[in-house]
Amino acid sequence: MHRDTPRIAAITPSQVADLIRIGEATKLSPWSAEHYLDEIKNSKAIMLRLVSDENETIGFVVGRLVLGGDIEVRTDAEIYNIAVVNEQQQRGNGQRLLDAFLARCSEKDTSYVWLEVRESNHKAIGFYVKNGFEQVQSRPNFYNDPVEAALLMRLKLPPKKS
Repeated sequence: MHRDTPRIAAITPSQVADLIRIGEATKLSPWSAEHYLDEIKNSKAIMLRLVSDENETIGFVVGRLVLGGDIEVRTDAEIYNIAVVNEQQQRGNGQRLLDAFLARCSEKDTSYVWLEVRESNHKAIGFYVKNGFEQVQSRPNFYNDPVEAALLMRLKLPPKKS
């Protein structure tokens, strides 16, 4: 039986090489295998991969639940990396990953989702804006290779339905 829609699955240590390969191909800020393995062990991590019919990792999202709020404590989330292999882009796969990540956040009654994006990455910025993210501030010299500012963006999630 052939499925046309990739499925969402959890990331395990056996997929770390796939994450590194996809990160390099899509020019993400590099993470080492140790970084990914440490994140897998973190109980607050949300790590999902997009899996093809052939059980190949074609995309992933890595983020974490964090404490937020200045006066009152709330649960927020951060997206550290989201990427889809080049040949699988423009097919709704990034949206599938983001939707799955946001669904996990909603299950945990998350208030805001935060991320940083290179200011020159207009394609990603457009994707985030389309999904309701707003720019909060700019962080000069945040990225290396090349040195570039990051835009800090956030999305307010609706309260969890009781």
